[in-house]
Formats: sequence, structure tokens, C-alpha cells
Amino acid sequence: MIRYCLTLVVLFGCVASARADKTAAVYATFLPNDANSVSVVHMDKILSSQRANQEDWTDKQNQLFSEGHIGLPPWLKTFVLASLVHPAVPEEVWATAIMDIPEDMTIQQIASKTNATMVTLADQPAFQTSTGAYVVELPDHKLAGYRPGHRQDAAAWIRSLGSGTNSLSPYLMKAAAADEHVVMSIELIDMFDVDFVKTHLEQDKRFASQQGLIPRLLPLLTSLQGVTLKISVTDQINSVVTIDFGDEVGPSAAIVKTLFITALDDTGASIEEFSKATITPAGNSVTLTCSLSDQSLQRILSLIVPPRVPEQKLFASSEAPEQTTEESAANQKEDEKNATQRYVRAVSGMVDDLQRASMNLDNYRKTIAWHETYARKIEQLSTRNVPKEVVDMGLDIAAKFRTLTRSLRGEQIQIGAENKSVVYDYKVNPGYINANIWGGVGYGQPTVNWTSNLQEVRERQAAAVIAGQSSRDKIWAEINDSLTKMKKIAIL
Repeated sequence: MIRYCLTLVVLFGCVASARADKTAAVYATFLPNDANSVSVVHMDKILSSQRANQEDWTDKQNQLFSEGHIGLPPWLKTFVLASLVHPAVPEEVWATAIMDIPEDMTIQQIASKTNATMVTLADQPAFQTSTGAYVVELPDHKLAGYRPGHRQDAAAWIRSLGSGTNSLSPYLMKAAAADEHVVMSIELIDMFDVDFVKTHLEQDKRFASQQGLIPRLLPLLTSLQGVTLKISVTDQINSVVTIDFGDEVGPSAAIVKTLFITALDDTGASIEEFSKATITPAGNSVTLTCSLSDQSLQRILSLIVPPRVPEQKLFASSEAPEQTTEESAANQKEDEKNATQRYVRAVSGMVDDLQRASMNLDNYRKTIAWHETYARKIEQLSTRNVPKEVVDMGLDIAAKFRTLTRSLRGEQIQIGAENKSVVYDYKVNPGYINANIWGGVGYGQPTVNWTSNLQEVRERQAAAVIAGQSSRDKIWAEINDSLTKMKKIAIL
């Protein structure tokens, strides 16, 4: 035990003396070697950029964080998250993270402010969040996070930190060591089944004009190593997507871009600017370069979810002068007002973002992942001091986001006339509703063999999505009605 603690102190003490731009690389050496994705955020670099200073991003970031719209606080310097994900499903099997906290912040304070109970995990102070993730104290003002809440797995990883047995793969380590402000990378070796990809490309109308390229493209796709997104902020938001292969790309760069865009579209995680990105082939890689809007950056950051911690201002000294009963009641009322307004602003921001996307049906169908992300974020918003009536309406909006997701996948939904409840009719489910390049079967079973009906399924799904527009309009009307009621209660 003593040797373990001393090892952690020495290892994490080395981080303090490391160059700032190499901190993430040091953190990455403690993350499990069976991870296939890594995300890095250098918040201090983002908020010290020219654009951030000109537009006062620190205050905006603090507001977005306090409202729960994003999970990254402005006081965060470096955050590194590694996970094992299955893009075909899609699902996150587990995720681990290491982040730094201010020197005047302790894990006991964080647990207290989040109404969590301190526990001991792997002989270290820890607590479990409301979503089940474990947060563990490490030396030198660091926290480790593990989700889901599998205690034995979390403890095993924490105990391994001082063993020297961890480290991400060389591909992910290279990404973690990059100088850019935000880095997201996924390793894709052995991800694709050749026969499925061949069938997918042959039957997908989006590649109808490129059928002659398929024989040459298949060997290249089977050598795919991974995809890395790097974002840096100067006077604009610059992004570079690098798609790495084991073989030389040659003249296939354009169709590689098309494949990347369609893969994002099929999973409902479309970023509009990527379709206009400049293509640059270089040996075994293809890079897509473009600038991003604030909204696109916010959506990307919303995918990086650390263990939830409170705002820094909540860690002010707890010492306060004694209050009269009247003063205490007045302060309680003010706390409820502020908490309610913060909650409603967070829900309102997510509703506004998705509603803007809903104005265009073609683009709207590419936002399924954002519906799921925002539904989850609403469910994880802090409800402390928020009236139950408001929380219930917020959770109902989250449920409606998921209903919209089902509709956009081609499932028929009905709105009950009497109580406006949502009714699902699975009889018209087109079946293979997640027919994407990853090769995953979606949320329903196909009625005929996938090797012969992929395009038929896509056409039926598209028809079902179009037919469901009137139902989605009704759902949006209900969402806006609930949001109006919430704003009246919050006096916004």
C-alpha cells in the first residue's frame, strides 16, 4: 500500500514538471491499453486563444458548463479520456479519464456539493456520481474517473496506475501527444468486414457513380488504421481530420472523404462543415481541413463527457454569518430561482440547437446522435433546488428527443389524441435501420436478407422518415409548449 501510494506520487509529480503541451501524453500512459479511442481537451489553451479573448469565452464556457450544456468546466487545464467503443452498435463499453483540479478544490468538497457520499476505492478517497461513475482522488490535484459503475473493474484500473502496465496503443498515444487544443481519435484496425463493405458500397445509391472504384477501394479500406480529429483555436476554429491507412491512398482520396461523410451521416453525428472540407492526400493518409462554427465546436465538445463536477464558485468558503429565519427563507427562495433559471436555460439551449436542425429534413436526419446526446445531458442536469414540476417537464422533453430519434430512424410513431402520449407502431419498422458502413445491425431485425435488400431498406426507411414528419411536428409543438411553461415558472 505504501509503495503503491509513493509510486503514484512520483509518477504524477513528473506531470507537474512536464512541458504543458506534453501533459496529455503523460496522462495517456496511465490509461488502459485495450482502449480504442482517446479524447483530449486543453481548456487552458482554448480560453487563452485570440478568439476566446476577443469574445469572452471564459464567461460563456462557465455559463454552458453551469447549465449542463457541456461537461467541461472553464477551470479545467487538461482532460484526457480513453474508452472502448463499438461504433457499429453504437455503444461505449467503458471509459476512463484523468483530469486536473484547482489547488483549492478537494474531492471531499466535490462530493459534498454533488450530494455524493465519500467511499474508499482501491484504498483511495472516492465517490460515485449520480450516473454511477466513480471519481477517485490521485496525487498532485488530479482526479481519475471510471464509468460505468462497475466497482471491481474501477478498482482494478486504479490499482494498476502505479504498476506501469498501462499505456494506450502507439496510434492513440501519438494523438494524445498532439499540440492541438482538442483531439479525438479512434483506432479502427480490423473494424471492417470486406464482404459487408463490398455489399454496402454496391447497393448504396450515394456511390452509384463510383462503382468502378470499388475493387481498388476495398483493399484500402481493410487496411484502415484510424481516424483523428484535431481542433485548434486562433482567430477562428480550425479543424483537421486525418484518416490513416496501412496502404497508400493514391487517387482514392475523394471517395475516402465521401465514405467518411456518409459514415457520420449514417450514425446521425453529421458536422456540416466537413462536407466542404479541403482534401489533401499524403502517402497513407487523407486529411480534411476546414473551419468550424461555434455551434459545431460545441456539439463536438458535448460528446466528451467527464465525471460531473460543480462550478468553481461553489467551492467558496463555507463560513458565513448566522442568518435570521427570514434571511434564510429569502436565500432559499433566491437559490431556487437561480437553479430553476439555470436548468431551464440549459434545456432551452438544447431545444434551440435541435430545432434549428429540424428546419431542413435532409440535414435533420443526420442529427440522430445529437438527439441522443442532448437527451442524456438533460437527464444528467443538476436538479438541486429545481421544482419537481420543472424537472418533470425537462425529463419529458428528453424522452421526446428519443422519440424523435426513433422517428428519424424510420419507426412509425403516433400521438394519442386524448393525452398526447406517444404510441409506437413497430409493424412498419423497416427492419435494418442502422445499415451503415460499420456493419452494425440497428434497433430492429431485418425481414429479408441484408445482402440483397440494403437499398430497398434504405428507400423504405427514407419513406418512413418522410411520412413521420407530421408526427414530429406535433412532438416539436409539445416540446415548445413545455418549454414555454418552464420559462414562465423560471421568469425567463
